[in-house]
Amino acid sequence: MDFDLPAGNSCLQRIFRVFVCGALSLLLGMHLYTYQWGRSSSESFTGEFSDLKYVIMQLTRGLTEVNRKHERLQSEMERISQVLPGVAAAASRARAALEPAMARSGSEKSFEIVDFDHQMIDFALESAGARVLSTGDTADHALPASALGWALHAVTSWMCKECLGARAMLRPGSLPGECWAFKGAVGEATVLLLGTVVVSGFSIEHIPPQIAPTKEISSAPRHITLEGLETPTDPYPFDFGSFEYDIQGKPIQYFEVRKRPPRGYNIVRIKFLSNWGNPVFTCVYRVRIHGSLAPGQGVQYLDEAQIENE
Repeated sequence: MDFDLPAGNSCLQRIFRVFVCGALSLLLGMHLYTYQWGRSSSESFTGEFSDLKYVIMQLTRGLTEVNRKHERLQSEMERISQVLPGVAAAASRARAALEPAMARSGSEKSFEIVDFDHQMIDFALESAGARVLSTGDTADHALPASALGWALHAVTSWMCKECLGARAMLRPGSLPGECWAFKGAVGEATVLLLGTVVVSGFSIEHIPPQIAPTKEISSAPRHITLEGLETPTDPYPFDFGSFEYDIQGKPIQYFEVRKRPPRGYNIVRIKFLSNWGNPVFTCVYRVRIHGSLAPGQGVQYLDEAQIENE
């Protein structure tokens, strides 16, 4: 770091030097005048010359002291310049040490909840056109309050299995209960994306324990796999890898795919293989799929007939 030394000292030095030079010139002139007009005249100026010499000596001492202070100030500022880089490095290390520990996987990142959707494109957002195609054999978890509630739940589950709670994980919202809850710790969902996407990663969101009614989040998913499919029933899906959601990390956790896909996919299947200990159900609050549209591809909207034909 560079510092500009005060300009006042340099200016003061120049003023002193000009004054001393002027005084010396005046003294020399007065000596010449004395030599020219005789010794009688010089005796009258002897006292004045002595005073002038005294003043000049005092000014010279003052200038010397100013130079000494200037050198001390310059030395101190050089010492500060040498110390500041070490202080800045120590501050950076302290800031890094205070940041929350991220997930154990080196590819995992975390983002603030308030602006995550403004940082990365979500190709699985239902309001933009994505939707859940199937949940396989996964059974939704519900707690009806009455016998009639149980009956209605059974009927709706039989008539429209795909359109129940799984859609919640494609919608914005992270309040307690705004999730896809399914029975047990194992489940899956097949999702139609907004287009043919070269998937680079995905993110999982769950509420923090601070806002959970029970103050714990054992229902959060833990081990997860992601697959790319050419059709909803593709027997040979592309495996993007296995991942682990860390309940000690941030509520939103990003996972970069372990294997780079050779092509883009417009259908993905996310499988939840375990949770963090809840024996009854698992809650998935939000799933986001990230990447980029395949070259030459735009956002595609498939109708029912096209999906069935695939």
